[in-house]
Amino acid sequence: MIKTSSGTVYYTQQEVNNKVNEVIEDGYKITNAIHEEACERDWCEQYDEWAERVNATLKFFEIPLSRREYEVTYSITRTQTARVTVTTTATSEDDAEDDTNGSYDENDLADMVKEHDWNTEDITIDSTEVELA
Repeated sequence: MIKTSSGTVYYTQQEVNNKVNEVIEDGYKITNAIHEEACERDWCEQYDEWAERVNATLKFFEIPLSRREYEVTYSITRTQTARVTVTTTATSEDDAEDDTNGSYDENDLADMVKEHDWNTEDITIDSTEVELA
């Protein structure tokens, strides 16, 4: 700071920069205190609405919005194919297929599938649900 004999005060660029930084730090301290108080009173949603309205009018400073934990749940469908091989005695491939068609019900095939590895062909996400934790 430089003071002239007439009483005029001049600040160096560094002093001005320091003051600007102090104002910014104070702004963040104020908004953090407001945010803490709002969250303690369970007013986070109202705080965020207020902060967004105020931020829309600001040119330099931005009031930080709440950051909250969310749980994201995915519903997933998995399509699988299991190849089950049975041995039969027949005179031709067509006869072998005819002999085995209808010979096994769903329970028989389910038991066979349990004994084999499954190959995943396709995974799709059916839906996503998000809620506050």
